[in-house]
Amino acid sequence: HKIKAQTSKIVSSFKNPSVSCAAVRDFSGHKDGIWDVATKPGQPLIATASADHTSCIWEIDSGRCLLVYQGHAGSVNSVKFHPSKDLVLTSSGDGSAHIWQAAVDWENCTKKGQSSDTDGEQDDNDEQAELKDRIDVLRTPLCDFSSQSGHSAVVVAADWVYGNDQIITGSWDRTALLWDVETKEVLQPLTGHDHELTHVSSHPNQKLVITASRDTTFRLWDFRDQIPSVSVFQGHTE
Repeated sequence: HKIKAQTSKIVSSFKNPSVSCAAVRDFSGHKDGIWDVATKPGQPLIATASADHTSCIWEIDSGRCLLVYQGHAGSVNSVKFHPSKDLVLTSSGDGSAHIWQAAVDWENCTKKGQSSDTDGEQDDNDEQAELKDRIDVLRTPLCDFSSQSGHSAVVVAADWVYGNDQIITGSWDRTALLWDVETKEVLQPLTGHDHELTHVSSHPNQKLVITASRDTTFRLWDFRDQIPSVSVFQGHTE
C-alpha cells in the first residue's frame, strides 16, 4: 500500500506545467547550417558555429551580428565561450580547434542601440548608421590546436577543462585529445572508442571529461588524480 501511494505521488509530479513560449527574434546571417550555439555568462551575447566556415557573436536584445570569425578552413562544428574571459573556443572540419578573441566594443553597441530621433545633428545620425551596419571580422586565432601530434580527421567538438588552462577536443579519428592552452601541445590522447566521436563535454567544477561515440558508448575520464582513470558506459543500441 505504501509503495502504491508513493508511486501515485511520483507519477503526479510529472504533470505537464502550464508554460507558454513564443519565438521573439530571428538571428539570420549564416550562409549554411548552424551546428552549435552558446551563451556568454553574464553578458547578453550568443555565439553560433556554422557549416559556412564561420562563427558569429550576436547581441541578444537587438539580434545584430557583432563579430564574425573567419579563421577556419572548414565547417565550424562547435563553439564555447570561456567561463570568465572574452575568449571563444571553436572546433572545425579542418581538423583543428581555435581559441580567438571575442571582446565586444560595448560603447559602439550602445550607440547602435540609440534612437536617431534623440540626436540633433545629422552627422551623428550618419555615424550611428555606419556603426549599425559595421560587423567586425576576425581571421587570426590566438591559439591554433592543429599540430602534427593532433587530430587526423574532423574535430567535432571542443570544451574548456576545469581550471581553463587545458582544453579537450573530440574527432572522427576516434580519439579525444587533452591540450595545454599555453604551449598548444597534446598532454594526453584519450583512446578506446571503436568509432568516430560525436561529442565531448567537460564538468564545470571538476576535472572530469565525457566523450561520446558512434560505437554506442560514452566514457567518463577522471583527471582529478595523478593517474587518470576511465569508466565506460554502455546501454544504447545505436
